[in-house]
Amino acid sequence: MNTNMVASELGVSAKTVQRWVKQLNLPAERNELGHYSFTAEDVQILKSVQKQISEGTALQDINVPRSNKKRTGFLVQKTNSDTEKRIEQLEQKLDTLLQQKQEENGLLARIEELERQLKQKADEGVSYQLLQHRREIDDILADLQSMTSQMKEFTAQPTPETAASSEKIKTRKKPLLSLFKFQT
Repeated sequence: MNTNMVASELGVSAKTVQRWVKQLNLPAERNELGHYSFTAEDVQILKSVQKQISEGTALQDINVPRSNKKRTGFLVQKTNSDTEKRIEQLEQKLDTLLQQKQEENGLLARIEELERQLKQKADEGVSYQLLQHRREIDDILADLQSMTSQMKEFTAQPTPETAASSEKIKTRKKPLLSLFKFQT
């Protein structure tokens, strides 16, 4: 029986059964995966422990009945050719997985190198664009300075009188009278 089956039979949790086995050093065998495997005799011992606890006995004061049969604590299984074949298959799978892991590490290193190169190219592109913008700004600044000097020269020259400026400015009629007069 496994731990869950024993726990349901006793009406306690699987953790409680595991705790009793560990703290009271009860004879329980383990399978190849490390899970407890209980015999009918083991279940009777656990029922005795449960009864003593329900009567109020402290865990360290519990009297555990021991059997005369010597137990190793682990299930011993005879190895046969199927098990050996299975082990060989698992070793081959492990070798394959290790090989794949090495290939993945190689690919990751290559990806990191490509990312570094891409970043370097992007930085070079941005630097080129900045230099190009700087040249354009310098050209615009030179044009602006040239235009400024031309404007200064133009404003420094005397302006000839035009026909519009030489005419006398007419005096305006009074606005109130012009409202009532008709133009002829």
